Order: sequence, then C-alpha cells, then structure tokens
Amino acid sequence: MTNVAVAVSAQGYGHEGAFDYRAFKTGHIVIKPHNGKEFLKMLSEISKTSGPIHLMKVFSHSYPRGIIMTNWSGFYDEPGPNDTPNAAYISDLAELIDKREILFSANPQIMLFGCNLAGNFAEKLSAAVSGTVIAPRGDSYPKIRGNQETGVFIAVTQWEVYIRGRYAYSAGKRLRAW
Repeated sequence: MTNVAVAVSAQGYGHEGAFDYRAFKTGHIVIKPHNGKEFLKMLSEISKTSGPIHLMKVFSHSYPRGIIMTNWSGFYDEPGPNDTPNAAYISDLAELIDKREILFSANPQIMLFGCNLAGNFAEKLSAAVSGTVIAPRGDSYPKIRGNQETGVFIAVTQWEVYIRGRYAYSAGKRLRAW
C-alpha cells in the first residue's frame, strides 16, 4: 500500500462549507467527522484500506485544548468537564496507533489550520504520531485575493513546528494549505 494524504473538514460547529471547500482544494482524501470518536474511526478505515497516513491537513474551529466539532465532542489533548461520550483524546489516538488500528508513515506531517493549537495540543499530537505538527500560535485566517482564498493561511503570531513532542522552530506567519 502507498502512503496517503488526508484532509479533515471538522463538522458540527459552524462554517462547514468553508472547511469543506478548503479540504477539497487540497486534492487529498477528504473526511468530514462530526466528533472525536468518528474522527478516529475514519482515520482507522483510511489507513487500513488506503495505506499509512503521511500527511494530514485539518480545517476546523479550535481552541488551545483541541479541535472543535459538535459541542464538547471534538478531539482534545485532555478530558474536560463537559465532554460527551463522543469526544476523543490524543491518548486514544496513541493507543490506536500502538494497536496498529491507525497507521501513520514514518515521519508523518500534520498541519492544523484552526486557531490557537500551538503549544500543548500540537506538542502532544506530534509525540503521539512520532512526527511533525505545524500549528498557529494565536488566531489564523485565510489570505484573500480578488474575493477568493489563495490557499495561504496567515497566523497572527506565528506558525510553530513541533517534531516528536518538542517545539522545533517558527515557520513564520504564512503557511500554504494547497
């Protein structure tokens, strides 16, 4: 099996049309999970049927704790007091990777385009997948030219790169999604 690229359009919290547009623009396999458990199930199905995931781009609403999907049912770094049974956590992902139910290639890359995901979430995610995670410190938004998205996303502070659980360097203020 060959390595695959996945684009995630997080559903359930608003702006799904914009996330769908961005995910499809990448040309990758697109998944549209409504909650964290569904997200992990979709990753498992893709990696088992198509091959290990080497690249994943996530378009979502988010906050420092993780990716927001349906209220309190997203994909987070740690459990929160209002989480539903449909929420999932980085520890769940790590367990599925250990069991080989979700397969990532050697040195995979995950690009997170939702706001405020640099720090603890990106650090833990990069450790769980033994790869690179790129996430914005603070807010992020698409660059618009001629009333259309250009495929470049701007971080208000910077894009941070985490490799195998450690902050590695700043990737500047601009990051290309497609």
